[in-house]
Amino acid sequence: MDSKVQVLPYWLRVLSATLVLGMGSGLVGIACHYLLEGIQLLAFGGEDHDLLKLFESASDFRRFLVLCLTGFLAAGFWYLLQNRHQIFSIKKQMELADRVRPNAFVHLSHAIMQVAIVGAGASVGKEGAPREVGALLGGRLSRFLCLSLSDQRLLIACGAGAGLAAVYQVPFASSLFVLETLGISWTSRNILLILISCYLADFLAQPLVGNGPLYQMTSLSWTAGSFLQALLLAAVVTPLAMGFAWLTKRASKNRTKNRRIICLLPIVFLALAVVAIDFPIFMGNGQVMAQWLLSEQSLPALPLVLILKGLFVYLLLRNGAYGGTLTPSFALGIGAGYLVTVIANRLGFAFSPSMGMLLGASVFLGTTLKAPLTGATLVLGFTGQPLLLSLPLLLASLSAQGISRILDNIREKAIKTPSPK
Repeated sequence: MDSKVQVLPYWLRVLSATLVLGMGSGLVGIACHYLLEGIQLLAFGGEDHDLLKLFESASDFRRFLVLCLTGFLAAGFWYLLQNRHQIFSIKKQMELADRVRPNAFVHLSHAIMQVAIVGAGASVGKEGAPREVGALLGGRLSRFLCLSLSDQRLLIACGAGAGLAAVYQVPFASSLFVLETLGISWTSRNILLILISCYLADFLAQPLVGNGPLYQMTSLSWTAGSFLQALLLAAVVTPLAMGFAWLTKRASKNRTKNRRIICLLPIVFLALAVVAIDFPIFMGNGQVMAQWLLSEQSLPALPLVLILKGLFVYLLLRNGAYGGTLTPSFALGIGAGYLVTVIANRLGFAFSPSMGMLLGASVFLGTTLKAPLTGATLVLGFTGQPLLLSLPLLLASLSAQGISRILDNIREKAIKTPSPK
């Protein structure tokens, strides 16, 4: 088989792999979309696209029961899976592309469980699943077509970006995600292949996943004050985003995988279930909370809500669950941006709360992803805002990057400096 494939010109093999990967990732996005809707229908008995209404339409007991059962099922599944098999992250697949072949069944079932717990109300993101399956597909295609090691890594990264593009309909932001977060070099060839895979996945998934923005809000325009607001939010929100990124990274690195997961993960789901009885806004990946604020509805005790939301993400990841942090980061950025803007206005400023939410989300995403361009463009794509709004959003996310580097340098110097005797 290898000899037959190698007869084809190398450029044709690369192009074929990219096209098939784009189409395959589009199908992955469609599958994740319908799986999520199917889980929500099974769990809560409704098909309302307004997630808060969907959660509220179910009885208090049903929400409690669904989350508790999900905790036990997820704990048992991940304990058994990880006792028998190894799960490779996207970066690990890229690093070990010439040495390992991830088990397709293991990674597919792992992805399905991630989508399932989000559909049942877990406080983690759903984007991890399509990215991981897209990366798996990219690795398989590139090996089948006998591509070089560098192109195998490129196709794995392209698959991750294409999966993200398909499920959220953000092809340009997903392309930047591949370049900024996954460390692919910015050559014209790489950029072209990334764009082809991401836009093809988006195009194929669009008729079924939908091409409207993920969040509904009025269209905004910037003013001169928006740039001052961007700098203020970058200064205040960046340390919060860095703290959340550090906690979730630490949680994932030290994730419980032994027998303790059977006890600890259901306890976290139980705690979430108890809170969700009276406050279903805590359920899901953060989309409910973000949409509530973007619809200009007040949320009492917002600082406490943000702390609890971030805490649930941390506890789920630390105690054995898998999932993304992109959508939770967006929601936390929306809330932090709104909160800081309200406080600033009470001190005499006249900032737009709506603009503050988008700037906060841009800072939070850019910081947690370590990708300022991706953060700003994701905010535009998620909310359907005009392209001109990218100016203050980019200022906020790029300023946040500079601040995070300064804070990281200060922390590293503090660690290296010996304490006085």
